[in-house]
Amino acid sequence: MMINRSEDSGNKGRKVLFVLPSLRLGGAERQIVDLINGLNKDTFKIHLLTFEKELNLLPFLNREKVTFYNHPRRHKYDLALSREIARIIGVEKIDILHTTLQIALFYGTMGRLMARQKPKHITAVHTTINRNAKYELFDHLLYVPLMRRCDRIIAVCENQKEHWSRKYPYLAGKIVAIHNGIDMERFRDDIPEEEKGKIRASLGAREGELLVGIVAIFRPEKGHEYAFRALKMVLDKGKIARVVLIGDGETRSSLERLADEMGISEWLTWLGFQQDPKPYLGAVDLVLMSSPVETFSIAILEALAMGKPVIATDMGGTSEMVHDGINGYLVKPRDPSGMADKIVSLIDDQEALRRFSSQARESVRHFNVSEMVRKTGDLLLNV
Repeated sequence: MMINRSEDSGNKGRKVLFVLPSLRLGGAERQIVDLINGLNKDTFKIHLLTFEKELNLLPFLNREKVTFYNHPRRHKYDLALSREIARIIGVEKIDILHTTLQIALFYGTMGRLMARQKPKHITAVHTTINRNAKYELFDHLLYVPLMRRCDRIIAVCENQKEHWSRKYPYLAGKIVAIHNGIDMERFRDDIPEEEKGKIRASLGAREGELLVGIVAIFRPEKGHEYAFRALKMVLDKGKIARVVLIGDGETRSSLERLADEMGISEWLTWLGFQQDPKPYLGAVDLVLMSSPVETFSIAILEALAMGKPVIATDMGGTSEMVHDGINGYLVKPRDPSGMADKIVSLIDDQEALRRFSSQARESVRHFNVSEMVRKTGDLLLNV
């Protein structure tokens, strides 16, 4: 087990244990790191436990604020992990347990039940529509009953809150919406034009060609295949668009084969995981999000903050960020034809592309880290 204790380990402040599956490069993980880094260390004594091996974001965690534990689970339902949570609750006299994502909710609930001390329990949900029937069944039979035991449930956008409240009315009184937020100063388009030009050239984009960015881990629910089919339709219409893929994951090999079969490989650039996607976001003309199950995408927020128009599926809270015809376009889920039509429209109407770009940053200015930290801090103090 990996442990890092902050030097300031006094007894002042409310003691909070965050439980998160991993510190991989994902939206929920980045949101928690930003949240912990932003919380006042005099008001909160913060502990963070992860139980998967991925620690990509560990260098970005403010180690002066947090006692960090990594306790890799040995199998899917390893109750030794819950016993470790119970131990931390008892030894550190934890006041609040904060779990993020459903599997952390399971382990956190079991650990709280095993502990002699019973801290308040807040859980954060990052899903709206489940990726398949199996996950829907898990919600009904396991996770929703566990949510009923929580003191508060955090939804990461208003649309998600409304969806869960309609679907499970008996949870409605516990749900509060706190939007994901990003560092607006960090994600500012301050990259020199000369550097952008070099990046575009390295990605194979010629002068006047549309360069589209996709920032997403390669997993089935991210819907890359719909983006590929949209690109194929754009090319078949005689238009030119290149796509740069930022991310990696389990479906990469199958997606590479699909691109070969579709004859679009020469129009794709695979960058893999990037610790800092900002230079590439600065170089692209627009960002595409093709996931049919998205809730409130950090990648979309970052793109819009960088002044990049977004074409995205109308899922979860996407419509709270992407305003159709103002800073981008919304399309139906699993609709590559609709995506292709919007891409072609922006190739043909460069003025609309520039107008969307000029309006993008201001449209998401209120979704910032400071507001997310303030609202979560208030909830932790008042639960």
